[in-house]
Amino acid sequence: MLAGLKPRVAEVWMGLAVAQAVAAYEHPLDSHSIREAYFLGRRHDDKTAAFMGQYLKRPPLPKSGPHVAEIELRTPHEQVVLRAAQAPGSYTAQQAEKDYAAQSSLILVRVRINLTPTYPAYVTNSRSKGPAQERPPDFWRDFKIRVQQGGTVAPKKSTGRPLYTTGLSGPYLAAGALEGAEVSSNSMPGRSPPLRFGSKCSHPTGKPSKLNSTCAI
Repeated sequence: MLAGLKPRVAEVWMGLAVAQAVAAYEHPLDSHSIREAYFLGRRHDDKTAAFMGQYLKRPPLPKSGPHVAEIELRTPHEQVVLRAAQAPGSYTAQQAEKDYAAQSSLILVRVRINLTPTYPAYVTNSRSKGPAQERPPDFWRDFKIRVQQGGTVAPKKSTGRPLYTTGLSGPYLAAGALEGAEVSSNSMPGRSPPLRFGSKCSHPTGKPSKLNSTCAI
């Protein structure tokens, strides 16, 4: 067993709030809501940035263990705004409605995990005095993403990739990893407002850190 991979589990909660008041949990979005989200994305101004920023959390660096540096939640509503913001000038509100209809229940969660001095790229074997070994590139699998709204909903799909830094001898694992998960809003228990929603990333080391969350999708 590599040093640092203790069975202890920590939890990081993502806190979210929407930029505009929502009278009720709306799913699926109606045509008016989609168009409002589209025009918000096309503004490309401080209001767009403020809205998008509420779906991204950057937890502080822990005293020990890996650093869950970013947790981002992309709800169907936020994705309409994001697509409109990133699309070329020819992108229309009608196309935004078509794109939303194609994945109206898709919720995306993205987590960035940074290595730290106490959770480094190279670790020693706790049972021997051999040379340090590079942490496996799929170490992100030790981090489990869960979504909660009423009850816990397991992702229908999880992906990840290591983040490398280039040195004199070539690329090496030094930055961390990105992990993503896909969840269907149709599997969320409970439909009454307000929708309480959060993301939990559990990992083998570190101390628990929690942030309350409220989000509308």
